[in-house]
Amino acid sequence: MAKRKAPEEKKGLDEWMGTYGDMVTLLLCFFVLLFSMATIDAAKFAQVAASFSSSSKITIMESASTSILDALGNGIVQMPEAKGEAKEENEKREEATEELVKMASDFKTYFAQQNLQDKIEVEQNEQYITLNFKDGILFDSAKAELKQEALGALEIVANELAKYPENDIKIEGHADNQPLRNHSLYRNNWDLSAARAISVAMYFTDTKGFSPERISAEGFGEYRPKVSNDTPENRSINRRVEIKILSKYKPNENENINS
Repeated sequence: MAKRKAPEEKKGLDEWMGTYGDMVTLLLCFFVLLFSMATIDAAKFAQVAASFSSSSKITIMESASTSILDALGNGIVQMPEAKGEAKEENEKREEATEELVKMASDFKTYFAQQNLQDKIEVEQNEQYITLNFKDGILFDSAKAELKQEALGALEIVANELAKYPENDIKIEGHADNQPLRNHSLYRNNWDLSAARAISVAMYFTDTKGFSPERISAEGFGEYRPKVSNDTPENRSINRRVEIKILSKYKPNENENINS
């Protein structure tokens, strides 16, 4: 009886391995192509180049990087300049904030010397300084005409404000939530708060000679209370006039700062 011939073993890799290898190679080529078309981060590229500054190969890398950046267009070449502009903007903002901090400290010292520290509150953030005139200092109840004794306090404030001619000034009038009844001049608290802000603004422009271009006036009525209007004491806190001394820093068109 004839012996069966043993099946021959196939030499080489399995057939599926060839297909798999082709697929992996195509994927590699695809991602290399994507990477070649991607935007190069010029700052990171410069850092990598700097890390090899002591190497003899750096000359080749530098010449290659220059040709790549030039070939990819002005957008990549201008990136370091844009970063430099952002740094300059940050420095301007920080400098203006430091000036506000010093200004707020000077106002507090000045008001203490004039015995006004209990009548005018000083607050400060990155965008402005707030001088808060408490209820009763500037106006009688339901009126927008400056009291005679208020002129002295405003003159003290104006003398100090005159030291900062480059800072714009915003004057805000606020009220409590008690409605005005049968008032002959003002329809509501909103109307009254705006009239009070305008009275203070006109004192600075007409009496103290401040430029109207740097002064604005707004009335917020009862709609921005500092505390709840549930007690007479709290309502007196909400009846106030605020003078905001704005930062000299003006953001560029790409930035938004709510002042």
